Amino acid sequence: MNKKRENLLFNILMNIVIPVLVLGKGTKVFPSVPPTVCFVVALAFPVVYFAIDFWRRREVNFISILGFAGTLLTGSIGLMQLSPFWVAVKDATIPALIAVALAVSRRIGNKILFSDKIFDVATIEAACRSRGTEAMLARTLRISTWILVASFSVSAVLNFFLARWIVVTEPAEDFDAFNAELAKMFALSWPVIVVPCMIFSCAALFILWRGIKNASGLPPESLTQVK
Repeated sequence: MNKKRENLLFNILMNIVIPVLVLGKGTKVFPSVPPTVCFVVALAFPVVYFAIDFWRRREVNFISILGFAGTLLTGSIGLMQLSPFWVAVKDATIPALIAVALAVSRRIGNKILFSDKIFDVATIEAACRSRGTEAMLARTLRISTWILVASFSVSAVLNFFLARWIVVTEPAEDFDAFNAELAKMFALSWPVIVVPCMIFSCAALFILWRGIKNASGLPPESLTQVK
């Protein structure tokens, strides 16, 4: 039985588009609504998405858990009216933890890149064993994983400096301005952070694909789960 796939458009709407609109326009559209309420409502969408996605697919992974924890931390920072500095620390910590986990755990790296949702792992590993190319496959996985580590490391640095540049208002002084800055940061995270990291990730997948093909000797149509 095929598992349900994550809806990318729904993901973007719930985690980026709607929170940005609520944070940036909530008090303008509904002047009587306090900015703290808009803040809570905006962050509720990623939390609800996490719950809906888990209910639909009955699946959760290390990265989605960290993303969920990051949303809760953002809520805590805002509601406790902590310094904007902690927003930058939080935004840098999440990708940094992923980078560290990938660096120290080959299993996590394999799960992300050499996933049995994408590749026919059993067939590929059997082909490599029969050809005596397990070391070539392992080297390909190692190189691809380190590229992914570099991607999340770059993300951590960019996240920190983007947050420090944009989120400068103390929530205790002007929560509405704090919300607007968060909205701007979320919106800019796509062109400034997500796009460069996607380039890294695509490079990692390309190297992985080419390495798997060479190591296994299998035709391209036999490498993936889609036959």
